[in-house]
Amino acid sequence: MNSRDKNIELLKKYLKKDYMIKHSIAVEAIMEAIALRFGKDVDLYRTAGLMHDIDYEITEKDPKNHAIVGAKILKENGFEEDICNIVLAHRKDKLEDIESFDEAAIVCSDAISGLIVASALIHPDKKLSSINADFICRRFNEKGFARGASREKILICKYLPLELEEFAEISHAGMLKYAKELGL
Repeated sequence: MNSRDKNIELLKKYLKKDYMIKHSIAVEAIMEAIALRFGKDVDLYRTAGLMHDIDYEITEKDPKNHAIVGAKILKENGFEEDICNIVLAHRKDKLEDIESFDEAAIVCSDAISGLIVASALIHPDKKLSSINADFICRRFNEKGFARGASREKILICKYLPLELEEFAEISHAGMLKYAKELGL
């Protein structure tokens, strides 16, 4: 498996926008936290989380190919098939489309990362350490808040199985470990 530094270098080759790098790191952090909680392969989950949007800027105007191009880039760069499959799966958006724990993990991690970042950014100090799972869940229930964070995708956490509050807690704790890198 590739080292994290090499992975970030590859990611930066394809993602030029700083917020996309930070989003990728946030999803990496959440996937790591899920892996630790459920005894999954931490390297696999971290790497899939970090690399899941590698093709975002390439496919931004062609969303039907998002993740397909990403999985191809990763395969061409020697990433394990399991990582490529998780990246490919993150485009699923309904619980009934989810076929595995890995798929559920990447879809709900991707979605909740934006909600957590938006929750931190409305706080006066804009820090992850100033919010908690309860605060995140209250923001989840505000329909107009962080509209890009699909509530339906976040609730795919029930497949893991986790209730929203516990998923928010695990995700927030995972992101706190990367707060400095995230600028939060």
